[in-house]
Amino acid sequence: MDIGLQPDQADLEVDGSFKHGSHVKLYLPNLPYLAISHAINGALLRPADNDRGWQYDLATSHTSIDNKVWDFQLRKDAYFQDGSHFNADSVMENVAAFQKAPFTFSKFASVLSHVEKVDDYRVRFFMKEPYGAFPYDAIWLQFYTSSYLLKHGWNGKPTCPNLVEPGPYGLGPYILSKGYVEGDRRSSVVELVANKNYWGESKPKVEKITIHLDVTSDKAFTGLTQSEGIVDIMPIAFSKQLETILSDHGKLASSPSKNNYAMHFNMINGDSAIRDAEIRQIINQVIDQQYLLELSMLGEGMPSPTMVSPNFYRLDDAISRLEDYLTESDGIRQQSVESMRARVRAYQQRQGLNPEEKLQLTLLAQESFLFLVRDIQYFLDLINIDLNVEVLPAEEDIFGQLHVTWKGENTMDWDLLLWGNTDWYKHPWSAFFVYLPSYAWSTIPPDSYLVELIDNLFRAGIDSEYYAQSAADIIRYVHSNNLMVFLPTPNNVFAVNKEVHFTPGSSAFVFLRDLQVTNYHWSLRGAEGLPEYRKQPVAIKKVYSGAGES
Repeated sequence: MDIGLQPDQADLEVDGSFKHGSHVKLYLPNLPYLAISHAINGALLRPADNDRGWQYDLATSHTSIDNKVWDFQLRKDAYFQDGSHFNADSVMENVAAFQKAPFTFSKFASVLSHVEKVDDYRVRFFMKEPYGAFPYDAIWLQFYTSSYLLKHGWNGKPTCPNLVEPGPYGLGPYILSKGYVEGDRRSSVVELVANKNYWGESKPKVEKITIHLDVTSDKAFTGLTQSEGIVDIMPIAFSKQLETILSDHGKLASSPSKNNYAMHFNMINGDSAIRDAEIRQIINQVIDQQYLLELSMLGEGMPSPTMVSPNFYRLDDAISRLEDYLTESDGIRQQSVESMRARVRAYQQRQGLNPEEKLQLTLLAQESFLFLVRDIQYFLDLINIDLNVEVLPAEEDIFGQLHVTWKGENTMDWDLLLWGNTDWYKHPWSAFFVYLPSYAWSTIPPDSYLVELIDNLFRAGIDSEYYAQSAADIIRYVHSNNLMVFLPTPNNVFAVNKEVHFTPGSSAFVFLRDLQVTNYHWSLRGAEGLPEYRKQPVAIKKVYSGAGES
């Protein structure tokens, strides 16, 4: 329906050329190191919004034998930002550093046997067992200069990548020129400058990029919609959409995502109620996903059976295999609120608690998720549970508690914990990884059967028959045991300066190499004001399938 919104002039006017003096500013409150890493660093593969989830970067082709031997042909024209040449020796040096302090969010480090240099531009990876997920780890096996490795090596942290300090250490189209950003530490501002000697086809088009990390979301939103030169791109709460469209300087962009809300049950040292399977089931039973989706999220998302986005490649196949089980389970779970409340009160009586008082549980979350938390509190209140919210100032604070709970070293008592898990792996493992017991990202107690199911998924190539069934097996087990709180999958929704060309993708990645600005952008316009006709409401950019990730 035509409601008078103007065509997006930025999309019509940009031409892919590099613009001297251009400067784009972003506010990225969640997982910023994932969002910007592939602008700075290079790997054999890099993420893409296609079915398989990746495209070639430093590799030009590859072959695999039984998912155990992986052979990669390398580009011959790639150079580090300091001018040194990238070749097979670079891969060998970086893998040696990686094996001393690897990332641990997948099985890659434990199944990698060794790497061989076949020739100057060909390398071969040997696995101890079939490992079909290797292409998705190859996205994060990023390469650094010898000088960087000598100073910092690989970080060996639960998070990735390794952006410890500014300098010409990477292979990407942008150089980290100020600040640092990792999963557990970051500066308040990060600045990037275009690598004008970038060797790849997708060259930078904006000269300077600034990422703000410590401003409040309200201040960033005001800076984007009511003025210029403060913030150009930011994720927004669903409730801010109309205000964005009607503002002088903002427009709206939205895309289906592979993201999820990760809401943990603390089954390690939380309240005994959380370790009770019946209470976990009742909590998931009373939370109405469709209600949250339509009201809390204003329709920007889709239901999800077990905290994994149905938008992943072949997840629809996996979920279709569970149709009978999910239908039967939904029927069993269709109980009245009164019945669920009675079950909670009966649990309280069995535990010697007063059922006339509400069961007290504590949730850790950031302020940006309170729109969702308020409705979850409403549902739990219906069944005699009082959910007390401890708001932590930053994502690093949330992770600081989460990453040590499996060892019982958390310094805050908590029963549930919520964070925004944006897809960083282009594979369902970016949702499933919180299911792996006994490590930093999980609060599930030891479970050998669940580990076996996860191992099966890693062995399977994404196009194999085995893969869809492995994913289905994990979904069913997690669902039947209520190992997490199940919430809808959100869309990616951004407010964008009207003079910036930006297309949201389906994941955590913000592809900075694709950003462009018009000649009316504040960084190029100088002292002249923005013409009034360019302040008119702009048509919403709705992405209905993968786009924009080049």
